[in-house]
Amino acid sequence: MTPSCEQPGEKKQITLLFGACGRQAATYQSLGKLGLPRTFSTPVAPQRPAVNLLCSHCVASLWMLPSSSPTSLLYPRSPPPGVTGWEPGRFLPHQALGMEVTMVPGKGPSFPEPLREERDLQRLRDPTTVASELGYVFQAITLTRQRLAGRVPLIGFAGAPWTLMTYMVEGGGSSTMAQAKRWLYQRPQASHQLLRILTDALVPYLVGQVAAGAQALQLFESHAGHLGPQLFSKFALPYIRDVAKRVKAGLQEAGLAPVPMIIFAKDGHFALEELAQAGYEVVGLDWTVAPEKARDCVGKTVTLQGNLDPCALYASEEEIGQLVQQMLNDFGPRRYIANLGHGLYPDMDPEHVGAFVDAVHKHSRLLRQN
Repeated sequence: MTPSCEQPGEKKQITLLFGACGRQAATYQSLGKLGLPRTFSTPVAPQRPAVNLLCSHCVASLWMLPSSSPTSLLYPRSPPPGVTGWEPGRFLPHQALGMEVTMVPGKGPSFPEPLREERDLQRLRDPTTVASELGYVFQAITLTRQRLAGRVPLIGFAGAPWTLMTYMVEGGGSSTMAQAKRWLYQRPQASHQLLRILTDALVPYLVGQVAAGAQALQLFESHAGHLGPQLFSKFALPYIRDVAKRVKAGLQEAGLAPVPMIIFAKDGHFALEELAQAGYEVVGLDWTVAPEKARDCVGKTVTLQGNLDPCALYASEEEIGQLVQQMLNDFGPRRYIANLGHGLYPDMDPEHVGAFVDAVHKHSRLLRQN
């Protein structure tokens, strides 16, 4: 049963929301999926916001979940009181599969016992049990949706199979992904087995997020750039497609309304055309991709999301406004969601994040008036 996420007397008066952009900011079809009103400014969804960097009038994303409490709540620009231990939600499927993940200050996620040999796959739990292992995540999503009270939509997310695999094999972050790519070349069958396991785990995880209250889903293939076109087509793209297909089927089977799905493959510029045909309503772009070339690749029926360089937020607020104006002009008003080309950094000034959002409001409205 789908949890009740609406509060009595809930008001849905928001100025920015997620949706595939049309002349007035979003296609009616996608807005209908979210059950939210239309807006006259370009939607904006800052990627991976730290909880204290969430800005008002943004799409809320449940990027972080408390490690010991199901009461994770995201608020504009201020952390929820009493929440201390936070862990990246990207690694929750790993934990549900039985792998230990620790967060090392200054280093990031660490896997004390990475996968080194093919036989190590036997250590992993049955992927069909993931949903039952992550009940606290779904409870947190429902509570977050309730407390947001319709002010902004809530996006669920997960890492894509190849990206999840890299951490399991590398034992953490890597500049080369040499160990993970060694698996692809030396153990192709085992690599496909692992990728299938991760796909089997992701599908109920994402369906469960929608059942709990997520109004859109984003899949991150953050390490796409470590694969060339051939390896990407063989070891990443098939599973990206499978996730979209099976999640949509799972939602239908569960009696849940479909939600927009976003695919973001960092440095995957060589596969934009394929990603546009992978079953997702939105293709996210990093800052290295020219908007005009991206549009030529994906066509006119797919929404683009992106792609301001995150480091642009270190600039003055005036310059941020100028950069946003240029970005909006390059993408145009149709089928577009304003976003950064990757995640926010912890040392970024929240006021500059707010300046980014305000600039999207201002310049997108002017663009439509003209």
